[in-house]
This record gives sequence, structure tokens and C-alpha cells, in this order.
Amino acid sequence: MEQSSDRRTPFEAEVAGRFGILPNFFRSARAAPELIEQLWSFARAGYLDNPIPALFKERLFVTLSRLCPVRYCIVRHVGFLLGYGRPAGDADAPADSIAGVIQLLKRPTPWNRDMASVYARLEGLTEPLANWPEPRSEMEDLIFACAAVVFTEPARGETARLALLKALGARHFEYLIGCLAFIRTAHYWTILHPEIETEEDMRILMRDHAELARLLIEDPEADRCEMGERMFDELTALRELNERQELKKAKDALEEKDRQKDQFIAILAHELRNPLAAIRSASDSLGRMKLENPKVERLHERLDRQAMVMARMLDDLLDTARIASGKTSIQLEGIDFSDLLRDTVAEYEERISAAGVGFEFEISGTPCPVRGDRVRLHQIIDNILSNAIKFTPAPGRVTVRLRTEGGSAVLRIEDTGIGFDSAMAERMFEPFIQQEQQIDRFSGGLGLGLAISRKLTELQGGTLSGESPGSGCGAAFTLTLPLAAPSVTAAPRAKQTRRKDPLRVLLIEDNKDAADTLSELIDLIGFEVDVAYDGRSALVRARATPPDLVLCDLGLPGGMDGYAVARALRSEPRLHHTRLIAVSGYSQPKDQANAKQAGFDRLVSKPISAEILEALLNDPPRK
Repeated sequence: MEQSSDRRTPFEAEVAGRFGILPNFFRSARAAPELIEQLWSFARAGYLDNPIPALFKERLFVTLSRLCPVRYCIVRHVGFLLGYGRPAGDADAPADSIAGVIQLLKRPTPWNRDMASVYARLEGLTEPLANWPEPRSEMEDLIFACAAVVFTEPARGETARLALLKALGARHFEYLIGCLAFIRTAHYWTILHPEIETEEDMRILMRDHAELARLLIEDPEADRCEMGERMFDELTALRELNERQELKKAKDALEEKDRQKDQFIAILAHELRNPLAAIRSASDSLGRMKLENPKVERLHERLDRQAMVMARMLDDLLDTARIASGKTSIQLEGIDFSDLLRDTVAEYEERISAAGVGFEFEISGTPCPVRGDRVRLHQIIDNILSNAIKFTPAPGRVTVRLRTEGGSAVLRIEDTGIGFDSAMAERMFEPFIQQEQQIDRFSGGLGLGLAISRKLTELQGGTLSGESPGSGCGAAFTLTLPLAAPSVTAAPRAKQTRRKDPLRVLLIEDNKDAADTLSELIDLIGFEVDVAYDGRSALVRARATPPDLVLCDLGLPGGMDGYAVARALRSEPRLHHTRLIAVSGYSQPKDQANAKQAGFDRLVSKPISAEILEALLNDPPRK
């Protein structure tokens, strides 16, 4: 109920005298009456006594109050516009009609209109407006739209602010900002004082005018300036955006470091192949000599053994880099897995005997056809069987079983060795992961074999898993591959026969140690060999004495690499029958294709073993 005039305090009487009624807004904060009086002072400065015309201020108040989630302000100030009280405290301001107010409430907000055209219209003014816009005019609508942007999003409303400054001029712009500041304060006050009730005169008015009531109570724009929620949402969105950006930066940095690591590993493995090639060639050459001194023979055995270990490590490093970059090559063919397994196990007889472990081999006599890569399957079996022997102290036992089960070939390699705990069951298939070792690192290795083996298995449509009851209880690894139709199994490879006619070899290699040791090995095998350390001198030698076989490194210095040498040699009619073999640390399908395109018959990777070298030397001539 409206308080009678004789019971009002002097402050309340002053407010009622200005508005024609006593708004409940100024009856709040009963516990701190001095504060509401200070707020009244702000209302006079920013709103009531502000020299902006009364109807402009009141219509602006209504327009901006649409954006407040608490409906007290818009209801009360619509009442002022309609004559239920005085618009902006001005007794001479004319009242508006219900239809006029409804039209104002239906104006599109800045978020539902083309604000670019609004800004352009105001910025296009040649000079500031001489007078404040008339009610319901186009210019009033444009200024209200820009004011709404500045009001709700001051940090992002620079364009709207500049447009208002251009249209109003500096002095009138400050008056407008003062009015906006009080309206913002009024909204915030009502949000934090939900006990402020709508006055009885406005409740009656809304009961009598349903459309007006709906627009006042159900405006979809009613949360645009809810400061707490909007600030929280914006800060949350900003924090989430920042977190996403930071996560992306961290992810990109990790991926870049991972890429650099893979690239470093690939380059390291490739560069180490040149000195290793010289070591392997020297070891193979010593193996073909009659070493009468037992000490020299033992030294050779150690050199050969360690060269093989180093070669395997480099192969693992390169395979890891290729897998990481998606460049692993798989050559599928029909294979009898039983025969391949027998051949692989046969290579381990001496090592098993030397390790002092028992060995059991169970395999059926029937073929076990699969489609796989012969070299890669040998590599997988070699990795698993090598680990089983390495990690099984004497007098332990290693068991190899092959069976067919449900359309799959199942190879299981078990041992009674050191085993592993459950936490390692999956981690051991990650690169560089190893069971914890003592300071002596008796097992050695890089922790790459199982990671490579699983990936190679998956590329052939199979699975590889490991299990162990626990540390000290042995381990078992299971390799499964899909069975293939027997008809796809390849016929046994024919053994090569040695050429009877003499063969002239031209070796082109810029690493002098690698070239000289390999040439000595070729000589020991029984073939003529000439050496060139760069591409240009190689062409001179080839033209002078046409070779039967050219072994050419691809990474030659001096402006003529191996590809250029091959193209030049292929252009010589006299060298049509010469076989060209590229030698490189890179041997992926792309490298193979590039070598073929340049004119090479084949590409082999470094270091070249004595077995591969003999096979190359004994191949038939090019037709």
C-alpha cells in the first residue's frame, strides 16, 4: 500500500514530490537509510537533473531496462511514460499512449539488427546533432541502439561508443554516459534487492493490458545486462579458450619435439651406417682370411658379434623412426609360416646351446599358410625369441609352439625367465620402455624390439601380446596371424648358383674407409673391383672399363649424387648390360621408387652383409 503523505520522512517526501509518486526503489535499504539518500543524489545528477530532455531519458531508461533480468525497473519506468508518475521527474513532460509504449518495447535490439549500417549512419554525420532527437524518430532509434551496445558490453563496444561521440559531440556524449551509469546502478540495485515489489498502480495496469504485460514480463532480451552471470560466463569462456589455446600450444610443442626426436633418430641411424659399413666389411673380410693366430680369430669373433649387435640397434632406430612417420614398408606374399619358423629357429641352435637353456619346439607337419612379409615376420620372431633366451638364466627353458586355431596361425613363445609385473604388460610395447635393470644392464638393448614387432604385426593384420604371472615367474608372448588359402603360399625359393664368368665391379663410395674395406671384401670373394670416391671420377672409370656391376652410394658429394650417376651411366650404350645397385641408409618404398626412376636395378640398405653382397655378385647380368 502507498504510504500516506503525512507519514513520509522528509527524504521520501522529496522523492515523491519529484516523481509524483514514491517508488518502492527509494524505500529499500531500510537498514542503511543514509545510503539510499546518497543513491538519490546520484539519481538527480545522472538522471533527473541531467539536461537531456525528459522523454528521451525516460524512453532510454525503458529501452535499456528491457535487458535487465529483474523486471521492476522496466515496469516502473513504463508507468512514468504512461503518466503513472512523472517521466524523469518532469511534471511538464507529456504522457505516452499504450500503443506508443508497445511500439517502443517491440523495437529490435542491437543483436537482431544490422549494427554496421547503424554505425555507418552515425559516423557519416558531418557534424554533431544540434538538438537531442525527437521521440520515435530514426535518430533516436539509432542512438538507443548504440547506447544499448555500450551499456551491455562496454569492453567490446568501442565502435558504438565512437559512433555516439560523433553524433552527439563531446558534451552531450558525457551527459548520455552519466545517464547510462545511473541506469546501470539502478539495475544492479534491484538485482541485489529482490524484495522490491512492483507498485499497486502498475499491477492494476498490467492486469488490464495483457499484451503490455507480456512484453514487460516475458521479454527474451531480459538477461542481456545481468552483470554477475554475464561476467561469469564471459570469464569462463575466456578461461576455457585460454586453456584450449595453452593445451594446443603444449600439444604442438610436444608434437614438434617428438618430430625432432624422430628426425634426429633417423639421421643418427643413417649417419652411423657409414662407419658401421666399414666395420662390417672389415669383419667379413677377416672371416674369409686364414687366421692362424687364435687371438686374432677371437678378436674377429668379438668384432663380428658386436658389429651385428650395433647393426641391429641401428635397424631398430630406423624402424622406430619409420613407424612414427608412417613410412614403414610391408611386402605381403604367400608364406608357409611353419617353414619360416623352422628356418628362424634353426639359426638359434648355437645360441641356445651357449646360453645353457633347455629348448622345446612343437610344430605340426602340415603347412600353415599366411599372407605376410617374410623379412618382417622373421624380424618379429627373432625379437621375441632373442628376448626369451636373453632373459632366461640357465638352466631355464624356452618353448616355441605353433598351432592353428579359429582361422588364425598362433605362435606362442614361452620362457621360465625373469618375467615382468602386470604394469609392464602393455607399457613394454611402447618405444624405449624396458624392465628396470641393475647398473650392469646385463640385458642391454634400446627397448625398441617389442614396440617395432607389435606395429609390424598389426600392419600384417595380426596381434602380438605378452603376459607373465609376475617378476621371476617367466613370460609368454603370443603372435596371431590370419590364415590364408593354401593356394597363395609361395613356392620355395630357388637357390642361387655362383657365376662362373669373371665379374668386374665398380664401387662408388665417398666414405674412404667404407669403400676400401668393402672393396677388400669383394676382392676376397673373388671378383675384380675398382673404387671411385665421387660421381665424376666414377663416370670416367666406367667409360674406360665398362663394369658388370656398379655399387653406388646415393649421397655423393661434389654436385653429382648417386641418382645423377645412374642417369649418366644409363645414357651410355656400352653400359646397357651393366647392373646398377644403389646403396643407401634409406630404403623405404619412396627411396626404392626414386632409385628405379633414376635407372638403378635395385636399392640395398647399408651396411651390406657378406651374404647379401655374394647374392648381388652372383646375380645374372642385365638383359
